Amino acid sequence: MNHLKCAAFELPLSSDERFGNVDLPELCERLGEAGFLHRSGGNWHWVQEAYPADTISLRSVTSDNFVIIDTTGEGNGEPEVIGEVDFSSALTTVHPKAIYIHQGQQYHVERLDFDKRKAYVKPVNVDYFTDAIRYTQVRVLEIAEEESIPGPAARAHGDVLVRSQVVGFKKIKFFTNENVGSGKLELPENEMHTTAFWLTLGHKLLGELPFAISERQSGIFGLLYALGSMATLLLMCDRRDLGSAVGERPPSAGADIEWQEFAITTDVEKEFFEPNLYLYDAYPGGIGFSEPLYRICDVLLTRTRELIAACPCEKGCPSCVGPVADRYERSKEVALAILGLLSSREALVAATADKDSGHAS
Repeated sequence: MNHLKCAAFELPLSSDERFGNVDLPELCERLGEAGFLHRSGGNWHWVQEAYPADTISLRSVTSDNFVIIDTTGEGNGEPEVIGEVDFSSALTTVHPKAIYIHQGQQYHVERLDFDKRKAYVKPVNVDYFTDAIRYTQVRVLEIAEEESIPGPAARAHGDVLVRSQVVGFKKIKFFTNENVGSGKLELPENEMHTTAFWLTLGHKLLGELPFAISERQSGIFGLLYALGSMATLLLMCDRRDLGSAVGERPPSAGADIEWQEFAITTDVEKEFFEPNLYLYDAYPGGIGFSEPLYRICDVLLTRTRELIAACPCEKGCPSCVGPVADRYERSKEVALAILGLLSSREALVAATADKDSGHAS
């Protein structure tokens, strides 16, 4: 709606113009009732004195930012505003007890006023930084397209509801990346309606894997990590533009399922678990990444398999399936096994093509 206001400010809108896939005359009627537009000569004209572009940020999707205030001079009545953080990043970067870095200076977050969108900080000099722990759950609202693929598995894209909450943080030491402490947090939950691409791994596929249940679970998370890295490359976007999550396959889109964290399911539930591997647009409403990922699913799977297979590490690393906590983990091996089953059609097509070209020569 804010973008439509900007368009009307530049030039009058006619009823036969298109604005995406929305009903333009209906939106203009609503803006007219609200006092922003006036219809004259068949066109809608901007009549407000306000400048509509002021409501749109060029740095973030939402203008609901958190202001960061240095309280060092508070005793003298001179606290200083040193910056702003967008809403989605604030919960992970300026939560209470976080270390916020601004222009090379470390600041300790003393207090986060969520209602007034303010974070109060003080400069410190410590040898660690903080990493927020966030739980994310995804619910499918509407499936735009869905198709079965080898595995058995399925690919799909559509509208989803993403629910996330920061529940704690870790203190990570500089240079060595040692975990030197942690803490619990109780921040408000955040819900976002966006779009997503996801893969559904069938129960039969997981049952064919010669690995323990815990190893399959680690492999699924490792596979999602690698898919996210490759999707970022194929889409030519920033890694922070895509969010990822693993969730239970719902009985139907929009079903009212109970929110729960994948890692705390029981052994019986894990045995019959059919996971959805979500890659969602990390912005409200989505920004157009989900449908392209659905169309290039075969390329995404092939390139991800090549990425993991070509990595020289033994068990896993940040360059492929992510870092592993235990040297006995088999995340990399499990991820390759799953991709082998998902890519069986591609291998068959490639082999057939090579055979035909050999006969032709």
